[in-house]
Amino acid sequence: MAEPTLVLALAAGVVSFLSPCMLPVIPAFFAQLAGSSFKSSEPKRRDVLLNTILFVAGFSAVFAALGVALNAVLQGAATEVLAWLSRLAGTVIILLGLHLTGLLRLPVLDRDYGVRVEARPGRLAPVLFGASFAVAWTPCVGPILGSTLALAATQPASAFPLLLAYAFGLGAPFLLVGLFPARAFAFIKKHRKSTRYIHVAFGFVLIGMGVLVFTGKLALLANFQLLNEVLL
Repeated sequence: MAEPTLVLALAAGVVSFLSPCMLPVIPAFFAQLAGSSFKSSEPKRRDVLLNTILFVAGFSAVFAALGVALNAVLQGAATEVLAWLSRLAGTVIILLGLHLTGLLRLPVLDRDYGVRVEARPGRLAPVLFGASFAVAWTPCVGPILGSTLALAATQPASAFPLLLAYAFGLGAPFLLVGLFPARAFAFIKKHRKSTRYIHVAFGFVLIGMGVLVFTGKLALLANFQLLNEVLL
């Protein structure tokens, strides 16, 4: 059975895709990947899907590299250092959760750090676009990615799978949109308003997760015996 933290990282990736400030630009985003405008001409679905796969590979490679780097840097850290790191990470996760719920606004996260990469012929551009996306994107993705990185920092041995799970969660919706662009855009337009509630709910999940990380009780998530005692 998958660890709860991996499931959370996977969910974090999906929620990142559903960021309210990201959904409105998705059509233009895919038009850039296709190298044309959806308004002027209908790009070939195969080209969009292939470029989307390369784009997802680009940002997945960056997240995987971050996981390997965290593991290499922190794997040999002393227990006391990891304990203080957990307290710091827990505080960060709680603050980011409060930001997502709207209970606390952090101005630095409301700034747009988006990057733009002009699409050019060839298959390298989507990969570079994906790598750029992983390094700096919209402030909506920032709090969720930041919480995933903070969680990964407290679990050096699991940093790589955590960030890979995040990349998979973020990449799966992109691939679905690339495979069924018309249907996906219609679905996004119809349910755009409800994504705000998803973010608020996930913010409360992060707050709870942050408390567990801060107190060193994250292992309770995998304690199914404790869950049975609560439910029965």
